[in-house]
Amino acid sequence: MTSFYNHLLWFTVLFVSFLFSLFLSFYVSFMNEVIYLSLNLFSFWNNDMNVSFYFDYMSVWFTTIILLISSVIMVYSYFYMAPYSKSVYFLWLTNLFIFSMLMVVNMSNLFFLMLGWDGLGLVSFFLIVYYQNQSSITSGMFTLLMNRLGDSFFLVTITLFFYFYSDLTMFSSNLTSVLVLTMTLFTFMTKSAIYPFSPWLPLAMAAPTPISALVHSSTLVTAGLYLMMRFSYLLYSSYSLMQLLLILSLFTSFYAGMNSIFEKDLKKMIALSTLSHLGFIGMAFSVGLLQLAFFHMLTHALFKSLLFMTMGDIMINLNHSQDIRYLSSGMLYTPMSCMVMYVSILNLLGMPNLSGYFSKDLVLEMMNYSWLSSIVMLVLFVNVFFTYYYTYQLFFYSFQPIKVLPYQNFHSPLSTHTVCLFLMSLSTLVFASPHMRFIYSLPCSSWLSGVWSVCLRHICSLLSWYL
Repeated sequence: MTSFYNHLLWFTVLFVSFLFSLFLSFYVSFMNEVIYLSLNLFSFWNNDMNVSFYFDYMSVWFTTIILLISSVIMVYSYFYMAPYSKSVYFLWLTNLFIFSMLMVVNMSNLFFLMLGWDGLGLVSFFLIVYYQNQSSITSGMFTLLMNRLGDSFFLVTITLFFYFYSDLTMFSSNLTSVLVLTMTLFTFMTKSAIYPFSPWLPLAMAAPTPISALVHSSTLVTAGLYLMMRFSYLLYSSYSLMQLLLILSLFTSFYAGMNSIFEKDLKKMIALSTLSHLGFIGMAFSVGLLQLAFFHMLTHALFKSLLFMTMGDIMINLNHSQDIRYLSSGMLYTPMSCMVMYVSILNLLGMPNLSGYFSKDLVLEMMNYSWLSSIVMLVLFVNVFFTYYYTYQLFFYSFQPIKVLPYQNFHSPLSTHTVCLFLMSLSTLVFASPHMRFIYSLPCSSWLSGVWSVCLRHICSLLSWYL
Protein backbone atom coordinates (compact mmCIF):
# COMPACT_ATOMS: atom_id res chain seq x y z
CA MET A 1 0.00 0.00 0.00
CA THR A 2 2.89 2.35 0.73
CA SER A 3 4.20 1.71 -2.78
CA PHE A 4 0.79 2.60 -4.21
CA TYR A 5 0.69 5.98 -2.44
CA ASN A 6 4.28 6.71 -3.46
CA HIS A 7 3.48 6.05 -7.10
CA LEU A 8 0.26 8.06 -6.83
CA LEU A 9 2.13 11.01 -5.31
CA TRP A 10 4.81 11.05 -7.99
CA PHE A 11 2.27 10.53 -10.76
CA THR A 12 0.33 13.55 -9.50
CA VAL A 13 3.48 15.69 -9.33
CA LEU A 14 4.61 14.67 -12.80
CA PHE A 15 1.18 15.01 -14.40
CA VAL A 16 0.58 18.48 -12.92
CA SER A 17 4.07 19.45 -14.10
CA PHE A 18 3.17 18.11 -17.54
CA LEU A 19 0.04 20.27 -17.70
CA PHE A 20 2.00 23.36 -16.67
CA SER A 21 4.74 22.57 -19.19
CA LEU A 22 2.14 22.04 -21.92
CA PHE A 23 0.63 25.47 -21.19
CA LEU A 24 4.12 27.01 -21.23
CA SER A 25 4.88 25.26 -24.52
CA PHE A 26 1.86 26.76 -26.26
CA TYR A 27 2.61 30.17 -24.77
CA VAL A 28 6.26 30.19 -25.86
CA SER A 29 5.42 28.80 -29.31
CA PHE A 30 2.49 31.06 -30.17
CA MET A 31 3.96 34.22 -28.62
CA ASN A 32 7.38 33.44 -30.12
CA GLU A 33 9.10 34.30 -26.85
CA VAL A 34 12.12 33.04 -24.92
CA ILE A 35 12.15 32.96 -21.11
CA TYR A 36 15.55 33.29 -19.45
CA LEU A 37 15.90 33.02 -15.67
CA SER A 38 19.22 33.52 -13.88
CA LEU A 39 20.23 33.44 -10.22
CA ASN A 40 23.70 34.57 -9.19
CA LEU A 41 25.31 32.27 -6.62
CA PHE A 42 28.81 33.67 -6.25
CA SER A 43 31.72 35.14 -8.19
CA PHE A 44 35.29 33.96 -8.65
CA TRP A 45 38.13 35.27 -10.83
CA ASN A 46 35.85 38.15 -11.84
CA ASN A 47 33.35 35.64 -13.26
CA ASP A 48 29.82 35.03 -12.03
CA MET A 49 28.51 31.56 -11.26
CA ASN A 50 24.83 31.62 -12.21
CA VAL A 51 22.06 29.06 -12.06
CA SER A 52 20.38 29.89 -15.35
CA PHE A 53 17.35 28.38 -17.08
CA TYR A 54 16.59 28.84 -20.76
CA PHE A 55 13.02 28.18 -21.96
CA ASP A 56 12.44 28.39 -25.69
CA TYR A 57 10.14 26.32 -27.93
CA MET A 58 12.70 23.52 -28.08
CA SER A 59 13.31 23.10 -24.35
CA VAL A 60 9.67 23.45 -23.27
CA TRP A 61 8.35 20.98 -25.85
CA PHE A 62 11.02 18.43 -25.00
CA THR A 63 10.24 18.92 -21.30
CA THR A 64 6.54 18.37 -22.05
CA ILE A 65 7.23 15.08 -23.83
CA ILE A 66 9.51 13.89 -21.01
CA LEU A 67 6.89 14.67 -18.36
CA LEU A 68 4.11 13.02 -20.38
CA ILE A 69 6.07 9.79 -20.82
CA SER A 70 7.24 9.89 -17.19
CA SER A 71 3.66 10.23 -15.93
CA VAL A 72 2.57 7.14 -17.83
CA ILE A 73 5.71 5.29 -16.68
CA MET A 74 4.71 5.96 -13.05
CA VAL A 75 1.41 4.13 -13.57
CA TYR A 76 2.96 1.43 -15.72
CA SER A 77 5.84 0.71 -13.34
CA TYR A 78 3.47 0.27 -10.37
CA PHE A 79 1.88 -2.73 -12.08
CA TYR A 80 5.01 -4.01 -13.80
CA MET A 81 7.30 -3.81 -10.74
CA ALA A 82 4.72 -4.97 -8.17
CA PRO A 83 6.23 -8.48 -7.76
CA TYR A 84 9.62 -7.02 -6.83
CA SER A 85 10.44 -6.10 -3.25
CA LYS A 86 12.58 -3.04 -4.09
CA SER A 87 9.88 -1.11 -5.95
CA VAL A 88 10.34 2.01 -3.77
CA TYR A 89 14.08 1.98 -4.51
CA PHE A 90 13.23 1.69 -8.20
CA LEU A 91 10.79 4.60 -7.90
CA TRP A 92 13.33 6.96 -6.35
CA LEU A 93 15.95 6.06 -8.95
CA THR A 94 13.46 6.75 -11.72
CA ASN A 95 12.54 10.16 -10.34
CA LEU A 96 16.19 11.05 -9.81
CA PHE A 97 16.79 10.21 -13.45
CA ILE A 98 13.87 12.41 -14.55
CA PHE A 99 15.23 15.30 -12.46
CA SER A 100 18.69 14.89 -14.05
CA MET A 101 17.15 14.87 -17.52
CA LEU A 102 15.19 18.06 -16.83
CA MET A 103 18.43 19.71 -15.70
CA VAL A 104 20.08 18.78 -19.00
CA VAL A 105 17.15 20.09 -21.03
CA ASN A 106 16.60 23.42 -19.29
CA MET A 107 19.96 24.51 -17.83
CA SER A 108 22.06 26.96 -19.85
CA ASN A 109 25.04 27.03 -17.48
CA LEU A 110 27.57 24.38 -18.47
CA PHE A 111 28.58 23.58 -14.90
CA PHE A 112 25.05 22.65 -13.80
CA LEU A 113 24.45 21.04 -17.17
CA MET A 114 27.44 18.81 -16.38
CA LEU A 115 25.83 17.81 -13.07
CA GLY A 116 22.66 16.71 -14.84
CA TRP A 117 24.67 14.98 -17.55
CA ASP A 118 26.71 13.07 -14.97
CA GLY A 119 23.54 12.19 -13.06
CA LEU A 120 22.06 10.60 -16.19
CA GLY A 121 24.97 8.21 -16.57
CA LEU A 122 25.23 7.34 -12.88
CA VAL A 123 21.51 6.72 -12.27
CA SER A 124 21.14 4.76 -15.51
CA PHE A 125 23.86 2.39 -14.23
CA PHE A 126 21.90 1.63 -11.05
CA LEU A 127 18.74 1.12 -13.10
CA ILE A 128 20.42 -1.27 -15.55
CA VAL A 129 21.85 -3.43 -12.72
CA TYR A 130 18.49 -3.46 -10.88
CA TYR A 131 18.00 -7.23 -11.36
CA GLN A 132 21.54 -7.88 -10.03
CA ASN A 133 22.35 -10.87 -12.23
CA GLN A 134 25.49 -11.49 -14.25
CA SER A 135 24.03 -10.19 -17.49
CA SER A 136 22.70 -6.93 -16.02
CA ILE A 137 25.90 -6.22 -14.06
CA THR A 138 28.09 -6.78 -17.15
CA SER A 139 25.82 -4.57 -19.27
CA GLY A 140 25.68 -1.92 -16.56
CA MET A 141 29.46 -1.75 -16.19
CA PHE A 142 29.97 -1.44 -19.95
CA THR A 143 27.34 1.32 -20.14
CA LEU A 144 28.87 3.12 -17.15
CA LEU A 145 32.36 3.05 -18.69
CA MET A 146 31.02 4.37 -22.00
CA ASN A 147 29.20 7.16 -20.16
CA ARG A 148 32.38 7.92 -18.18
CA LEU A 149 34.14 8.40 -21.51
CA GLY A 150 31.46 10.88 -22.54
CA ASP A 151 31.73 12.63 -19.18
CA SER A 152 35.49 12.99 -19.71
CA PHE A 153 34.85 14.59 -23.09
CA PHE A 154 32.32 16.93 -21.47
CA LEU A 155 34.75 17.93 -18.72
CA VAL A 156 37.41 18.76 -21.31
CA THR A 157 34.79 20.72 -23.29
CA ILE A 158 33.84 22.81 -20.24
CA THR A 159 37.52 23.48 -19.51
CA LEU A 160 38.10 24.61 -23.09
CA PHE A 161 34.99 26.81 -22.99
CA PHE A 162 36.24 28.53 -19.88
CA TYR A 163 39.78 28.86 -21.30
CA PHE A 164 38.72 30.32 -24.67
CA TYR A 165 35.59 32.28 -23.70
CA SER A 166 35.98 32.88 -19.91
CA ASP A 167 32.31 32.01 -19.53
CA LEU A 168 30.25 28.90 -18.82
CA THR A 169 26.97 30.12 -20.32
CA MET A 170 25.83 28.02 -23.24
CA PHE A 171 24.81 30.84 -25.59
CA SER A 172 27.47 33.46 -24.84
CA SER A 173 30.29 32.16 -27.07
CA ASN A 174 30.84 33.61 -30.53
CA LEU A 175 34.35 32.31 -31.24
CA THR A 176 35.09 28.89 -32.66
CA SER A 177 37.93 26.45 -32.11
CA VAL A 178 38.43 23.14 -33.90
CA LEU A 179 39.37 21.45 -30.63
CA VAL A 180 36.28 22.80 -28.83
CA LEU A 181 33.98 21.75 -31.67
CA THR A 182 35.48 18.26 -31.91
CA MET A 183 35.28 17.59 -28.18
CA THR A 184 31.72 18.97 -28.09
CA LEU A 185 30.61 16.67 -30.90
CA PHE A 186 32.25 13.57 -29.40
CA THR A 187 30.66 14.36 -26.02
CA PHE A 188 27.17 14.27 -27.45
CA MET A 189 27.85 11.27 -29.70
CA THR A 190 28.66 9.06 -26.71
CA LYS A 191 25.31 9.66 -25.03
CA SER A 192 23.31 9.25 -28.26
CA ALA A 193 25.11 6.00 -29.17
CA ILE A 194 26.41 7.24 -32.53
CA TYR A 195 29.11 4.94 -33.92
CA PRO A 196 31.72 4.13 -32.58
CA PHE A 197 29.95 4.65 -29.21
CA SER A 198 26.87 2.55 -30.07
CA PRO A 199 27.44 -0.94 -28.52
CA TRP A 200 26.15 0.09 -25.08
CA LEU A 201 22.55 0.68 -26.18
CA PRO A 202 21.53 -2.96 -26.96
CA LEU A 203 23.32 -4.08 -23.78
CA ALA A 204 21.33 -1.57 -21.73
CA MET A 205 18.18 -3.60 -22.46
CA ALA A 206 19.09 -5.63 -19.35
CA ALA A 207 17.21 -2.92 -17.42
CA PRO A 208 13.52 -3.37 -16.47
CA THR A 209 11.10 -2.62 -19.30
CA PRO A 210 9.76 0.65 -17.77
CA ILE A 211 13.34 1.94 -17.78
CA SER A 212 13.82 0.85 -21.38
CA ALA A 213 10.67 2.79 -22.26
CA LEU A 214 11.80 5.94 -20.45
CA VAL A 215 15.60 5.94 -20.53
CA HIS A 216 16.58 4.07 -23.66
CA SER A 217 14.00 5.38 -26.10
CA SER A 218 13.06 8.95 -25.25
CA THR A 219 15.40 10.59 -22.73
CA LEU A 220 18.96 9.35 -22.18
CA VAL A 221 19.68 8.39 -25.79
CA THR A 222 18.22 11.63 -27.14
CA ALA A 223 20.04 13.86 -24.63
CA GLY A 224 23.13 13.97 -26.84
CA LEU A 225 21.13 14.82 -29.96
CA TYR A 226 19.20 17.48 -28.06
CA LEU A 227 22.43 19.15 -26.92
CA MET A 228 23.77 18.95 -30.47
CA MET A 229 20.78 21.05 -31.48
CA ARG A 230 21.43 23.37 -28.55
CA PHE A 231 25.06 23.85 -29.65
CA SER A 232 24.17 24.05 -33.34
CA TYR A 233 25.36 27.66 -33.46
CA LEU A 234 28.87 26.27 -32.88
CA LEU A 235 28.72 22.92 -34.66
CA TYR A 236 27.27 24.33 -37.89
CA SER A 237 30.35 26.53 -38.25
CA SER A 238 32.43 23.46 -39.13
CA TYR A 239 31.46 21.86 -42.45
CA SER A 240 34.01 19.06 -41.98
CA LEU A 241 32.55 18.02 -38.62
CA MET A 242 29.05 17.95 -40.09
CA GLN A 243 30.29 15.69 -42.88
CA LEU A 244 31.88 13.43 -40.26
CA LEU A 245 28.63 13.34 -38.28
CA LEU A 246 26.70 12.54 -41.47
CA ILE A 247 28.94 9.57 -42.31
CA LEU A 248 28.93 8.18 -38.75
CA SER A 249 25.16 8.65 -38.39
CA LEU A 250 24.53 6.98 -41.75
CA PHE A 251 26.69 4.02 -40.75
CA THR A 252 24.98 3.81 -37.34
CA SER A 253 21.53 3.80 -38.91
CA PHE A 254 22.46 1.26 -41.59
CA TYR A 255 24.33 -1.07 -39.23
CA ALA A 256 21.54 -1.04 -36.63
CA GLY A 257 18.85 -1.59 -39.26
CA MET A 258 20.74 -4.50 -40.81
CA ASN A 259 21.24 -6.18 -37.42
CA SER A 260 17.61 -5.69 -36.40
CA ILE A 261 16.31 -7.91 -39.22
CA PHE A 262 18.26 -10.87 -37.79
CA GLU A 263 17.43 -10.21 -34.12
CA LYS A 264 14.92 -12.48 -32.34
CA ASP A 265 15.07 -10.76 -28.95
CA LEU A 266 12.13 -8.35 -28.72
CA LYS A 267 13.79 -5.69 -26.58
CA LYS A 268 17.06 -5.78 -28.50
CA MET A 269 15.16 -5.50 -31.78
CA ILE A 270 13.42 -2.36 -30.52
CA ALA A 271 16.75 -1.07 -29.18
CA LEU A 272 18.35 -1.52 -32.60
CA SER A 273 15.36 0.25 -34.12
CA THR A 274 15.97 3.12 -31.69
CA LEU A 275 19.64 3.16 -32.67
CA SER A 276 18.67 3.31 -36.33
CA HIS A 277 16.40 6.30 -35.67
CA LEU A 278 19.11 8.05 -33.66
CA GLY A 279 21.37 7.78 -36.69
CA PHE A 280 18.52 9.07 -38.87
CA ILE A 281 18.04 12.11 -36.63
CA GLY A 282 21.81 12.69 -36.61
CA MET A 283 21.81 12.69 -40.41
CA ALA A 284 18.95 15.19 -40.54
CA PHE A 285 20.80 17.48 -38.12
CA SER A 286 24.07 17.22 -40.07
CA VAL A 287 22.46 18.49 -43.29
CA GLY A 288 20.87 21.48 -41.54
CA LEU A 289 17.33 20.19 -40.95
CA LEU A 290 17.39 21.26 -37.31
CA GLN A 291 13.66 21.82 -36.70
CA LEU A 292 12.62 18.69 -38.57
CA ALA A 293 15.17 16.58 -36.70
CA PHE A 294 13.83 17.95 -33.42
CA PHE A 295 10.22 17.21 -34.37
CA HIS A 296 11.06 13.64 -35.37
CA MET A 297 12.90 13.22 -32.07
CA LEU A 298 9.69 14.14 -30.22
CA THR A 299 7.42 11.86 -32.23
CA HIS A 300 9.92 9.00 -32.04
CA ALA A 301 10.05 9.34 -28.24
CA LEU A 302 6.27 8.94 -28.05
CA PHE A 303 5.72 5.91 -30.24
CA LYS A 304 8.93 4.11 -29.26
CA SER A 305 8.20 4.38 -25.52
CA LEU A 306 4.69 3.06 -26.24
CA LEU A 307 6.19 0.15 -28.15
CA PHE A 308 8.49 -0.73 -25.25
CA MET A 309 5.65 -0.64 -22.71
CA THR A 310 3.28 -2.77 -24.80
CA MET A 311 6.05 -5.30 -25.38
CA GLY A 312 6.55 -5.39 -21.62
CA ASP A 313 2.87 -6.28 -21.19
CA ILE A 314 3.20 -9.09 -23.70
CA MET A 315 6.42 -10.40 -22.15
CA ILE A 316 4.70 -10.72 -18.76
CA ASN A 317 2.44 -13.31 -20.39
CA LEU A 318 5.55 -15.05 -21.73
CA ASN A 319 7.14 -15.42 -18.28
CA HIS A 320 9.38 -12.49 -19.30
CA SER A 321 10.67 -14.39 -22.32
CA GLN A 322 11.81 -11.98 -25.04
CA ASP A 323 11.71 -14.43 -27.96
CA ILE A 324 9.77 -12.91 -30.85
CA ARG A 325 8.72 -16.36 -32.09
CA TYR A 326 6.31 -16.68 -29.13
CA LEU A 327 4.79 -13.24 -29.69
CA SER A 328 1.33 -14.51 -30.69
CA SER A 329 1.03 -16.48 -27.43
CA GLY A 330 1.76 -13.43 -25.30
CA MET A 331 -0.73 -11.29 -27.20
CA LEU A 332 -3.64 -13.66 -26.67
CA TYR A 333 -4.91 -12.08 -23.43
CA THR A 334 -3.78 -8.47 -23.97
CA PRO A 335 -5.99 -7.06 -26.75
CA MET A 336 -5.69 -3.44 -25.58
CA SER A 337 -1.90 -3.61 -25.43
CA CYS A 338 -1.86 -5.26 -28.85
CA MET A 339 -3.91 -2.45 -30.32
CA VAL A 340 -1.55 0.17 -28.89
CA MET A 341 1.41 -1.88 -30.15
CA TYR A 342 0.00 -1.81 -33.69
CA VAL A 343 -0.45 1.96 -33.46
CA SER A 344 3.20 2.27 -32.44
CA ILE A 345 4.35 0.01 -35.27
CA LEU A 346 2.32 1.98 -37.81
CA ASN A 347 3.98 5.16 -36.54
CA LEU A 348 7.34 3.46 -36.94
CA LEU A 349 6.45 2.61 -40.53
CA GLY A 350 5.34 6.16 -41.25
CA MET A 351 1.70 5.35 -41.92
CA PRO A 352 -0.18 8.40 -43.33
CA ASN A 353 -2.10 10.58 -40.87
CA LEU A 354 0.06 9.48 -37.94
CA SER A 355 2.81 11.59 -36.40
CA GLY A 356 5.54 9.22 -37.58
CA TYR A 357 4.50 9.93 -41.16
CA PHE A 358 4.64 13.71 -40.88
CA SER A 359 8.05 13.68 -39.22
CA LYS A 360 9.90 10.81 -40.87
CA ASP A 361 8.59 11.27 -44.40
CA LEU A 362 9.21 15.01 -44.39
CA VAL A 363 12.80 14.52 -43.24
CA LEU A 364 13.36 11.99 -46.04
CA GLU A 365 11.80 14.37 -48.55
CA MET A 366 13.93 17.32 -47.52
CA MET A 367 17.09 15.22 -47.41
CA ASN A 368 16.32 14.06 -50.94
CA TYR A 369 16.34 17.72 -52.05
CA SER A 370 19.52 18.54 -50.12
CA TRP A 371 23.16 18.35 -51.24
CA LEU A 372 23.46 14.65 -50.38
CA SER A 373 24.83 12.39 -53.09
CA SER A 374 22.76 9.67 -54.72
CA ILE A 375 24.85 6.98 -52.98
CA VAL A 376 24.00 8.36 -49.54
CA MET A 377 20.31 8.52 -50.43
CA LEU A 378 20.44 4.96 -51.75
CA VAL A 379 21.89 3.70 -48.46
CA LEU A 380 19.28 5.72 -46.58
CA PHE A 381 16.38 4.19 -48.50
CA VAL A 382 17.87 0.70 -48.06
CA ASN A 383 17.75 1.44 -44.34
CA VAL A 384 14.08 2.36 -44.71
CA PHE A 385 13.58 -1.11 -46.22
CA PHE A 386 15.19 -2.61 -43.10
CA THR A 387 12.59 -0.77 -41.00
CA TYR A 388 9.77 -2.26 -43.05
CA TYR A 389 11.29 -5.73 -42.77
CA TYR A 390 11.65 -5.93 -39.00
CA THR A 391 8.24 -4.36 -38.44
CA TYR A 392 6.87 -6.95 -40.86
CA GLN A 393 8.39 -9.60 -38.59
CA LEU A 394 6.46 -8.17 -35.64
CA PHE A 395 3.22 -8.43 -37.62
CA PHE A 396 4.13 -11.88 -38.97
CA TYR A 397 4.91 -13.47 -35.61
CA SER A 398 1.92 -11.83 -33.93
CA PHE A 399 -0.43 -13.67 -36.32
CA GLN A 400 1.38 -17.02 -36.25
CA PRO A 401 -0.33 -20.10 -34.73
CA ILE A 402 -0.15 -19.80 -30.96
CA LYS A 403 2.88 -21.38 -29.29
CA VAL A 404 2.46 -21.72 -25.53
CA LEU A 405 5.52 -21.66 -23.31
CA PRO A 406 5.71 -24.03 -20.31
CA TYR A 407 4.53 -22.48 -17.02
CA GLN A 408 2.99 -19.59 -18.93
CA ASN A 409 0.84 -17.20 -16.89
CA PHE A 410 -1.73 -14.75 -18.19
CA HIS A 411 -2.72 -11.51 -16.53
CA SER A 412 -5.86 -9.43 -16.82
CA PRO A 413 -6.50 -8.05 -20.32
CA LEU A 414 -7.48 -4.61 -19.07
CA SER A 415 -6.06 -2.56 -16.23
CA THR A 416 -5.30 1.05 -15.38
CA HIS A 417 -1.93 1.14 -17.08
CA THR A 418 -3.29 -0.26 -20.37
CA VAL A 419 -5.89 2.51 -20.41
CA CYS A 420 -3.07 5.03 -19.87
CA LEU A 421 -1.18 3.48 -22.78
CA PHE A 422 -4.25 3.79 -24.98
CA LEU A 423 -4.73 7.45 -24.05
CA MET A 424 -1.04 8.13 -24.66
CA SER A 425 -1.32 6.54 -28.11
CA LEU A 426 -3.75 9.33 -29.00
CA SER A 427 -0.82 11.74 -28.73
CA THR A 428 0.55 10.23 -31.94
CA LEU A 429 -2.57 11.55 -33.65
CA VAL A 430 -2.34 14.94 -31.94
CA PHE A 431 1.21 15.44 -33.20
CA ALA A 432 -0.04 14.63 -36.71
CA SER A 433 -2.37 17.63 -36.56
CA PRO A 434 -1.53 20.56 -38.85
CA HIS A 435 -2.03 22.83 -35.85
CA MET A 436 1.28 21.52 -34.45
CA ARG A 437 3.25 23.25 -37.22
CA PHE A 438 4.68 25.81 -34.77
CA ILE A 439 7.01 23.11 -33.39
CA TYR A 440 8.92 23.39 -36.64
CA SER A 441 9.45 27.09 -35.99
CA LEU A 442 8.56 27.77 -39.65
CA PRO A 443 6.28 30.47 -41.07
CA CYS A 444 2.83 29.44 -42.23
CA SER A 445 3.64 30.06 -45.90
CA SER A 446 6.74 27.86 -45.66
CA TRP A 447 4.67 25.17 -43.96
CA LEU A 448 1.98 25.25 -46.64
CA SER A 449 4.47 25.21 -49.48
CA GLY A 450 6.60 22.47 -47.89
CA VAL A 451 4.67 20.05 -45.72
CA TRP A 452 1.30 20.11 -47.40
CA SER A 453 2.76 19.81 -50.89
CA VAL A 454 4.47 16.62 -49.72
CA CYS A 455 1.27 15.38 -48.08
CA LEU A 456 -0.83 16.16 -51.16
CA ARG A 457 1.63 14.36 -53.41
CA HIS A 458 1.52 11.24 -51.21
CA ILE A 459 -2.27 11.32 -50.92
CA CYS A 460 -2.52 11.43 -54.72
CA SER A 461 -0.08 8.54 -55.02
CA LEU A 462 -2.10 6.49 -52.50
CA LEU A 463 -5.35 7.19 -54.37
CA SER A 464 -3.78 6.23 -57.69
CA TRP A 465 -2.50 3.00 -56.11
CA TYR A 466 -5.90 1.95 -54.76
CA LEU A 467 -7.86 3.13 -57.80
